[in-house]
Amino acid sequence: MSELKIGILMLNFGGPWTLADVRPFLYRLFVNPRVLVGIPTPLRQLLAFTIAQVKGPSSRKCYRAIGGGSPQLKWTAIQAESLREQLDSDSVRVEIGMRSADPSIATALRNLKFWDATDLVLLPLFPQYSTTTTGTCFDEVKRVLNELNWQPRVREIRSWPNHPSYIRLLRQTADEAIAESGEDPVHVVFSAHSLPLKIVKLGDPYQQEVERTIDAVTSGLAQPWSLAYQSRNGRLPWLQPYLEDELKRLGKAGVSNVVVVPISFVSDHIETLFELDQLYGKLAREHGITNYRRARCFNDDPMFAQLLSTLLIDSHDEVDLTEVVTA
Repeated sequence: MSELKIGILMLNFGGPWTLADVRPFLYRLFVNPRVLVGIPTPLRQLLAFTIAQVKGPSSRKCYRAIGGGSPQLKWTAIQAESLREQLDSDSVRVEIGMRSADPSIATALRNLKFWDATDLVLLPLFPQYSTTTTGTCFDEVKRVLNELNWQPRVREIRSWPNHPSYIRLLRQTADEAIAESGEDPVHVVFSAHSLPLKIVKLGDPYQQEVERTIDAVTSGLAQPWSLAYQSRNGRLPWLQPYLEDELKRLGKAGVSNVVVVPISFVSDHIETLFELDQLYGKLAREHGITNYRRARCFNDDPMFAQLLSTLLIDSHDEVDLTEVVTA
């Protein structure tokens, strides 16, 4: 019997790490059939190229405003190293695979195959499942495994929208921001990345997963709260209410103290550092919300690595990981 060697593949979407990466990243993002749904491949490739050319200059400007590139890789690498510290490194190896950037999912899988992994655990860094995030990462894993003619035992951690450890950490970030916002009444806005209604109507469960998170994290919350969706692109309808509309509504209602809690992201990148901090922060102040604060992402919080190790243990019905988690 071969030695048990477990490969943990942490899956994320990735981003442009430098300004030079912006256009290539946009192309890889929009050429994905899970993003531009239902469009034949040649036309999708043309549309992705056009979108990358058109959106490139404005996207570069946004990334320049947060330091010249996305910090997501830095934070994901730190999270992976923190997870490694909790695992028996002789029998477990942790790799990072990005869907639309380097290091790619293909590179990570080749590394794990070369290491002779017998088992593969897919660990998406998206708390809520969507075909456009976790689903497309799983698609790519299957494609590459076929290409490599490699058949390890595979375990998918599909999502964790109301896992107690995730909810506890998310609620902690919200409570910290509420405490820092002062003594005035605070309204909490939980912000999720939006999704085109076209994709939702095709059966994507993302909206229900978001609602599971909200039901759990708001249990016992004393402050008034609402849910809104950010990061809409284009003119087609997306999940609502849109965050910009919710901030305008609160300002019009006389609310001056708002805490925004991002629930779709486990590390800082363009959607938090530019959209929430700069774009929506400016809009909030323009509509009378004088005290606008954003709850932190998990980034290098050691409790997040503990959450990931708990997810691995909870997935042990097919691969027993309880003995390799050391903390």
